Amino acid sequence: MQWYEIGILSTLEILSMLLIWSKLNVKVKLFNNKSIYILFVILTTTITFFINEVDIGFLINYIILCIMIILLFKIPTIDVILQFFVVMSIIASIQLVFTYILYWFISSKDFSFSNGIIVNLTILIVSLFIYKSIIFDKIQQYLYKYKNYITLVIINISGVILLLIYIWQTNKDIIGNYMAYFILAIFIWEALNIFFLYQTICIKQQQQTIDIHKKYTPVLKSMVHEVRRKQHDFKNYLNTLYGLVHNEDDKKAKEEIKEYIEKLIDDIKPTDKLLNIKDQVLSAIIYSKKALADEKKICFDVKFLSEMPVYPLEKHEFVELFGNLLDNAIEAAETTKIEDHRKIVLTLGIEGDFKVVEIKNTGGKLQNEEIDKIFDRGFSTKNGKHRGYGLYTVKKIVNRHNGRVELSFDGDYIIFKILF
Repeated sequence: MQWYEIGILSTLEILSMLLIWSKLNVKVKLFNNKSIYILFVILTTTITFFINEVDIGFLINYIILCIMIILLFKIPTIDVILQFFVVMSIIASIQLVFTYILYWFISSKDFSFSNGIIVNLTILIVSLFIYKSIIFDKIQQYLYKYKNYITLVIINISGVILLLIYIWQTNKDIIGNYMAYFILAIFIWEALNIFFLYQTICIKQQQQTIDIHKKYTPVLKSMVHEVRRKQHDFKNYLNTLYGLVHNEDDKKAKEEIKEYIEKLIDDIKPTDKLLNIKDQVLSAIIYSKKALADEKKICFDVKFLSEMPVYPLEKHEFVELFGNLLDNAIEAAETTKIEDHRKIVLTLGIEGDFKVVEIKNTGGKLQNEEIDKIFDRGFSTKNGKHRGYGLYTVKKIVNRHNGRVELSFDGDYIIFKILF
C-alpha cells in the first residue's frame, strides 16, 4: 500500500477510537480543535513509521495518543490508561469480526486498501452507534465504580489483543489464514473475563448492601422505638385532652386544646415525614443526621416537593451522597454562634422533569476564590488531614448518573441543589 492509503485507514481508525473514548469520558470532545490536533499528530507519525518500516510503530502511536489525551483534556493518567484499553479492546474486536466476515465474501485473503476501507468504515459506523447508544453510559458508570476490578480484566483482555495487533501489523497472512481460530480464542477469553468480572461485582454489591444494612439497622430500630413510644404516650395525650375538655371556661379550654394539639403535631411531624420515605436506607441516613443535628442544637427540617421520587442511586451511593452533604451542613451550621440561627433544610421531591435533592444551611461562608474549587479533590475550607473529599465524592456520584449540582446563596443560607 501507498503512504496516503495508510493515512486514510489510520484516520478512520483514530476517529473510531475518539468516538468511543468520548462516550467513556465526557472530557474527551471529538468535535474540537484538540481532537483535530491529535488526529493530525497520529496521522503524521503513522505515515512516518510506515515509510521507515517500524514494526512497533502502532504501539508508539498508542502511547502518543494516551499522552496527548492526558495533556490536552486534563484526565488522570490511570483513567486514560484504563479507558484506552477499553477502547482498544472494543475496536480490535469489531475489526476482527468484520475482517472475518469480509473474507467470507472475497476469494483472496490478502489485505488490501479496498478491504481496509470497507472494514474501517464499518468500524466507524459501529463506533457512531456506540456513541449514540445509552447502554454505554452504564459502562462509564461501572468504570468509575469498580475501577480496580475492571482494570485487571481489561489488562487480561488487552494483553491478548495487543499480541494479535502485533501479529497483524507484522504478518497479515497469518491472521487471514487462521482468522476463525483467533476470533474463537479471543471471544472465549473475553467471555471468561467478563463472567468473572460480573460475579465479582455482584459479590461486591451484595457485601456493600450487607454492610449498609448492618450500619443502619440500629438506626431503623431506633425509629421504630420512637414510634412505639409515641404510641404508648397516646393514652396520656388523650387523658390530657379529656381533662382540658372539662375546663369550665370554654374559651380558655379551646385555646389550651389548640395549643396542646399544635405541640403534639410539631412533635410527631418530623418522624412522620421520615416514615413516608419508602427507601429504608435513605430514611435511616436522614434520621441519624437529624438526631446528630438535634444534639448540636441545630434545627433540622425535612420538606417534600409533591411526591417522593425514586432516585437513581444505589444503597452505598445514598450513604456517600447524603452522608457527605448533611455532615458538611451540620459542621457549617454549628459554626453559627446564635443557636436560633442554626438551621438545615432538606428538600426532596420532583421539580419539573427533575428529581431534586436540596440542602440549605446557615453558616459556612465561602470566599469568591473558594467557590470555583469547592468540588475539587483535596480542597477544603477546614483544616485537618483527609479533608476535601466529601463534595468531590458527591460530584462524582452526580456525574455518574448524568445529574448536575447547583451552588447558590440566599441570605445566610448556602444551598446545594442536585438535579437528576
